[in-house]
Amino acid sequence: MKQKSVLILTKPMSHVRLGGIARFARTHKWHLVIADRLSRLPIGWTGDGALVSARGDRQTLDFIRSLIRKRIPVVDLTIDHPEIRVPRVSGDHAACGRLAAEHLLARHFRYAVWFSTIWSHSHALRFKGFADTWQTAIGAQPEKWVLSERLTEQEFDNWKVFTRRLATLLRKAPKPLAVLGYDDADAARVLTACLEADIAVPQDVAIMGIGDDTLVCENQAIPLSSIGHNLARVGYTGAALLDRLMSSSRKPVPEIVWINPTGIVARDSTDVVASSDPTVSAALTYIHENLGRPFGSAEIAEHLGISRTRLDRLFSAALGTSVRQEVLRLRIVEAEHLLHVTDLPLKTIAAQTGFSSPAHFSTAFSQATGISPSARRRTCGRS
Repeated sequence: MKQKSVLILTKPMSHVRLGGIARFARTHKWHLVIADRLSRLPIGWTGDGALVSARGDRQTLDFIRSLIRKRIPVVDLTIDHPEIRVPRVSGDHAACGRLAAEHLLARHFRYAVWFSTIWSHSHALRFKGFADTWQTAIGAQPEKWVLSERLTEQEFDNWKVFTRRLATLLRKAPKPLAVLGYDDADAARVLTACLEADIAVPQDVAIMGIGDDTLVCENQAIPLSSIGHNLARVGYTGAALLDRLMSSSRKPVPEIVWINPTGIVARDSTDVVASSDPTVSAALTYIHENLGRPFGSAEIAEHLGISRTRLDRLFSAALGTSVRQEVLRLRIVEAEHLLHVTDLPLKTIAAQTGFSSPAHFSTAFSQATGISPSARRRTCGRS
């Protein structure tokens, strides 16, 4: 059987995504032609198929269109140019935004900002997932900061001007503030601006990115929390879809395959519970640290050295809820997260979120969300 020649034309050249492609290519004996879009395009290339990221400069987009005109099968691993009609495999951007909002809401932030340097279709999807979730919980959408829309081209390219403008926005914003960056690089820019402006992270500003690029996230003055984007699975699934196209399969090919994020990777940049009352903040921290086992308000009050009655009064004044209701809400939030990003059995999720039994978990979850745990898992694309 003739070896298939496959062009890889992606930017950025993510080694995680390429690793997913390579895993499929090795088992199917593909010959890979790697074209770094920062260098010259492979004009005149002909082969069996191409995996691309349709974004960026006009020349690259025109080259991708030329492949399509030649009837060379193409799979796009992005969603920035939906007007180019090809099958796609992409990380679920809206789900990434939703997970970030759930994480920050669970830590009791009420003010939030979206930050990105530029704006595109994938930015809009991530923002929508974040903003819709925030709107449902808080009744107001996060503010949207896109610095390319606030700065001239000359200012945008000037590191000092860029950072100082962002620092000014951060100083003026209400505190405590939660900030979601489009990706880890944008989150790192927010952290740099906070450090320049002497803004405490995470106490005054909690920062989160998307992508879980460990090179970026773990090598900051304050390590950054992030959403795992599952690029390895995007690459592997994209390669499998391209293989179907190259084999002239008569099976219908989906317009787009969404890949679920792997979940939240919490680090120091969001390791805080937002409350102006220090006793309530301490109680919330205790709840988060012990969520995986059964406990009640009496244990929390004893830990803090106050009465249960006083603890409930403080919660009611600060959060408008009781301790018991808040513990249950946080257990449900964590259970929803595990249902979305893991294949753990329901009994294991019940145990890991502090419910006394699977039956108790199922009843409490259904009452809180209006849907059973197993039905919720199906809506996330897991059986």
